[in-house]
Amino acid sequence: MPRLPTYFISHGGGPWPWLPNMRTQLATLETSLARIPAEIGTTPKAVLMISGHWETEDFAVMSSPNPPMVYDYSGFPPETYKISYPAPGAPALGAAEGEAATMTYHATNVFGGVTASSYRIG
Repeated sequence: MPRLPTYFISHGGGPWPWLPNMRTQLATLETSLARIPAEIGTTPKAVLMISGHWETEDFAVMSSPNPPMVYDYSGFPPETYKISYPAPGAPALGAAEGEAATMTYHATNVFGGVTASSYRIG
């Protein structure tokens, strides 16, 4: 299987695509995101997204088949906390990545109602 490139993708400022002024300010980001499929030349089967927004004692991997929205921003209009994006999860990929990135299985956490497999590094 060919290896796809790695991207650092800034998510901009919270719910920027739904806020006209912010969307205008971040037009360059939107354009660069829209170019990614043409740059890699294929549609990925899954996307591994790594975030520093969750704080847990151990390394955690979300492996839900239906990952929920995490509204990790504040100070935006109320409608931005109702945005829904029903992205499909990839539980097998999440489990495999957790195994590959760590040494030993540690526990299962429930983080904000989300079950995430938690692993201790080292």
